[in-house]
Amino acid sequence: MTPVTEPPTGLWPPGTEDSIGQVGEFLVWASLITQSGGALHVFLPVLDRGLDAVVHRLRDSAYIGLQVKTKTFVQASEATIAVLESHLYTDDQLLIGVRLDGAGLGPYALVVDASTLRSKAGRIVDGTRELLVADMPIEPIPGHKWSSDLVSIQQLADRVGGEPVPGLGPPERRVPESASVIGTVGELEVARRVATLEDCGLFRPFPDLETAELLVRRLATGSTLGLQIKTAELDEPHSYRHILIHRSSFVAAPTTFVVAVAWIVPERRFHPTCLVVPSAVVPSIAGMSGEYFELHFRPDGSREASRLDPYRLPLDGLAAAISQRLG
Repeated sequence: MTPVTEPPTGLWPPGTEDSIGQVGEFLVWASLITQSGGALHVFLPVLDRGLDAVVHRLRDSAYIGLQVKTKTFVQASEATIAVLESHLYTDDQLLIGVRLDGAGLGPYALVVDASTLRSKAGRIVDGTRELLVADMPIEPIPGHKWSSDLVSIQQLADRVGGEPVPGLGPPERRVPESASVIGTVGELEVARRVATLEDCGLFRPFPDLETAELLVRRLATGSTLGLQIKTAELDEPHSYRHILIHRSSFVAAPTTFVVAVAWIVPERRFHPTCLVVPSAVVPSIAGMSGEYFELHFRPDGSREASRLDPYRLPLDGLAAAISQRLG
């Protein structure tokens, strides 16, 4: 038995199921951000391995895996949602089921954690895949098994735990265009190397408002690290550079690390040495330069001992180092 394909309705022609899903996801992300007053930060996958997003809940620094299922077709006041069980990695992962109503979301959303979904959903075997199926009511129906898991779309962030954080606002950043370009090159290099961890997913923030610029999440356990990535431009391999970290957006946490790589401009390659620094130690080992923390990074090393020495490692070992820290 296989799940019934949802017929397109209204504005949606045949073959647009992926677009329907994407619209629903972005409407959910917008709702979470606006309702929480920015207390929920959304990270989207660099590579889709089953999670549609990881949300960083600022009040307790928790990272929550989310899947969103969007429906347009309703039959007998229900919309059928099917989820691959292999994509339910941790019990606290949340499934959010929504219905498109015109250009917006319907008045209610189904919000259920993976543990509850496994216990209440029906099961369908589709070839080698096993799917969990829930008949989502589009509004509360007395006695319906899923009515207790419906929330008003206006209270979606409350269900995820996104109470506004007093005084929270986007940090003011002024980044020169050239620095932004080389910074992107460094971020992509770090992401390329960490992407070799086949049991992990990578997520980027949308919008980019906090310390972490890349999340690495071990899917089976939910263990998550946030990386802030800094790229130094070197005129030659033994050059010395300052790594600047903006203090206004810097929040130290046990799960956040600063990764520094160095781009050798004339040779158009990365230096074989990088830094992986726990964010908690940055204030104690960095200097101060105006509104920035300042790390003094010489990739080739020096005869003199440096406070950065414990955090130096081969760039080729970066993925293994991140894997080890994920536990």
